[in-house]
Amino acid sequence: MTDAVRIYVVTFRRPQLLERALRSVMAQTHGDWAAEVLNDDPADARVPRIIEALGDPRIRLLLPSMHRGGTGNFNHAFRTVAEPFASILEDDNWWEPGFLSTMVAALARHPEAAVACGNERVWKENHGGTWTDSGRNAWPEAEGERLLQWRALDKCGAARLCNSSLVFRTAGSEKWRTPQSIPIDVTEHFRERVAPHPMLLIHKPLVNFAQTLATSRSSGAVWASYQVLLVGSVLALAQSGCRRGIARALWERARKSDPFLATTLIATGLLVTPARALWREARLPEKIRFAAGVLRHPVSAASLLRTLERHSHEWAWLQKGAFAEFMAQDLTFSENR
Repeated sequence: MTDAVRIYVVTFRRPQLLERALRSVMAQTHGDWAAEVLNDDPADARVPRIIEALGDPRIRLLLPSMHRGGTGNFNHAFRTVAEPFASILEDDNWWEPGFLSTMVAALARHPEAAVACGNERVWKENHGGTWTDSGRNAWPEAEGERLLQWRALDKCGAARLCNSSLVFRTAGSEKWRTPQSIPIDVTEHFRERVAPHPMLLIHKPLVNFAQTLATSRSSGAVWASYQVLLVGSVLALAQSGCRRGIARALWERARKSDPFLATTLIATGLLVTPARALWREARLPEKIRFAAGVLRHPVSAASLLRTLERHSHEWAWLQKGAFAEFMAQDLTFSENR
């Protein structure tokens, strides 16, 4: 059986970084691959020149070039193709030579997993085009592997999946597309709701993740709205007897290690009726701090209050699919246990 991998390299006006990314693909010890470059700026003639200069026939420019946006480019990668495996590489990130061979071998050992995700080493961009190793990884674990099962708390505003460190089986992957309307920085969170579990996590950091000076990440207000959607939909899907347990576990996390989560929990408890337990579990000082924040930032607060109205399509999408089926059965936090 072939172990061929279709690689989708997504680029937008960063030719020097694109070349670094493509050279890391060419350096892979797993040689059975074909790469499609998705140029999100059709007018950027530098992209075809770079591909031609590298001279590797396994790399081709996807034609016609078109502006799909980040989310659209990622969705393009999730389709059935001739290769049994596929992967995504964003132009600012790059792989270590053993990335593909490690991931394909891991999936071969775990036929029950359709998606494998690897750890990432974080690099920071400096002025002048140089890079500094931050000394940290995306995940604290650096060796071994494990299977990630469905779990309600894992889907409450966080994600293990990383776009540039995925290798996945292409059969049926068109079902794992996300809404085109979502910003790029929540595509991983949304995809985890439809990608089949268990997902295989490879802890060794074989991907280099770039923290660039310029970012396409959403504003704080937009991010806050999507956090409400992600957390609120989990509570909405949970059986009524489980909601209080989920709320308590989330507040324990917020108080122990994630103070920014507290704002999301209170906002979600106010805006999402099935998530009222989040409001009830909040302490009085936490509610006072939230109210003070609303008074300091009334425009952002007004936008947050319209989350369910403005994102009704995404809200409906989050309550369907494989994760919804899992939540219909999960009694982990049941008050009756």
